[in-house]
Amino acid sequence: MAPEPPRFPALSAEEAHLRQSLLGALCGLSVDDQILRAQLLPRGADAAAWFRCADAIAFRPLRLGGRALSVDAADGPAMAALLDAADDLLSAIDAALGVTLDPIDIGPCPDAAGLTVRIESLDQKILLLLSVPLDAAILAQPAPLAPSLLGHIALPVGIAVAGPRLSPADAATLAPGDLLLIGPAPIAATLRPPRGDAIPGRLDPVARCFRPH
Repeated sequence: MAPEPPRFPALSAEEAHLRQSLLGALCGLSVDDQILRAQLLPRGADAAAWFRCADAIAFRPLRLGGRALSVDAADGPAMAALLDAADDLLSAIDAALGVTLDPIDIGPCPDAAGLTVRIESLDQKILLLLSVPLDAAILAQPAPLAPSLLGHIALPVGIAVAGPRLSPADAATLAPGDLLLIGPAPIAATLRPPRGDAIPGRLDPVARCFRPH
C-alpha cells in the first residue's frame, strides 16, 4: 500500500506571508560574528515565563554564550542582567523585524495561537524563543545570504566514483584478498542530483569533500 501524502495545515495568506517574512529576516542574521538560523515551532500552550512586550510579542532566552538560562519574575536583578547580556541579540532582532523587544512584564506567553520562532546560532551557544501574534505589524528586512547555512541542508545525491584502472598484466597478478590502495589524492567522480545534469569533479575521500571541475 502506497503511503499517504503528507497533509499540510491550511494557512491564510496573511499567516503564510508572516511565516515567510520571519524566516527570511532571521535566517542569516549576524550577531557578534555569529550566524543565526530560525525555525518555526508547532503551536501549543506554554506555561513558562516569558518577557512580554507590547503588541503581544514575547521572547524567552534559553541560552547565551553557551550558558543555559531561565526566566524568573521573582529575581529582578538577575533578569536585568540577563536583558543586558542579550542586548546585542535583541537589538539585531529589533532591526530585522522592525519591532521593539522592550519587556513590559514577565508572565505566560501572551498569544499561544501565534507563531513561535526558535532562533539559535550555528554553534548553538545562542538560543532564544520569540512569540509573534498572527496580526503582528512587522517590517521585516531580509537577512543577507549566509552561505554557512547551506551546509546544514541535507540533499539526497549520488556520487559515482571511477574505479582504479589496472593493466591486464597487473590485474593478472592479483589474488583473492589482495587490497588496492588508491592513495589520499582526490579521485575522479561525478555528482548525480535527483534532477538536473550530472556534475563532474573530484572527490577527496579523506576530507569528504567534492569539488566540481
